[in-house]
Amino acid sequence: MTEITAKGLQNLVSICPDPVIGVSRDGTINHFNGSASRLLGYPHDKVVGLVNIASLYGSRETGRAIKRAIHGEDWGGRGKVEGYETCLMTSDGRQLPIRLSATLLLDNDEEIGSIGFFHDMSAAKAMESRLRQLSITDDLSGLYNVRHFNITLEDELIRSRRYGRPLSLMCLDMDNFKQVNDLMGHQEGDKVISATASTLRNALRSADLAFRYGGDEFMVLLPETQMGEAVALGERIRRATCKCITGTDSLCVDLSVSIGVAEYDMQEDADALMRRADQAMYSAKRCGGNALHCSH
Repeated sequence: MTEITAKGLQNLVSICPDPVIGVSRDGTINHFNGSASRLLGYPHDKVVGLVNIASLYGSRETGRAIKRAIHGEDWGGRGKVEGYETCLMTSDGRQLPIRLSATLLLDNDEEIGSIGFFHDMSAAKAMESRLRQLSITDDLSGLYNVRHFNITLEDELIRSRRYGRPLSLMCLDMDNFKQVNDLMGHQEGDKVISATASTLRNALRSADLAFRYGGDEFMVLLPETQMGEAVALGERIRRATCKCITGTDSLCVDLSVSIGVAEYDMQEDADALMRRADQAMYSAKRCGGNALHCSH
């Protein structure tokens, strides 16, 4: 079989509809087709023979990792990689996620470089991110859902124990919410849930995490937060949530929240922490609601 010539390779690369980048053994780009230029934004004559592939990978370490992969056995066999996911830097500084398939180029069994075909993964990654967000989000409130709460709570407890950092948990339950549903309908009740979620988002700090736990109950994880700070934040939420809901036929329901706060004791597990916050919340509710109680 006749080997493909350098000229033949260049012609093949130039007409390929997929982005293609070829490099010499030292990493200098020697093939850069029109599809690669259009996707990444670099003119052909500003790249070929002038730019090392490490510049497009963002770091030499990434380039070395790909070189190790192409010489290893884990990505399709020695001398090639198939479906390797990484990123390339575009001319405007964005990191573009790609899936790379590449092979070594040999001359009389001596490595002279490599050539790779890559696929833009931006749309796929955006969809993947969107689907993940949907899987952890409560539809009605827009807050994180209970499944994500259980996972995140365990993660935060591990982090708190490992670094010896404080962590507090806030449990909130709406007062008189059943009256809203019974007297004004579930549509109005849904509006109350949504409005309460909005109040939480506006009150919380960037590191705090709010979850709809179920029905009219919410959980708030407060990393790096001791009891005193959690209480102050909880009081701001309580005051912001207290309001009168007016419906048709002059119906009126006084709406408020009962809040329980517990600071993590590093000897307890997730269930124990949740139980203490929950018990503090029910203590506030038994005292008439619209109150915050602490678990010490």
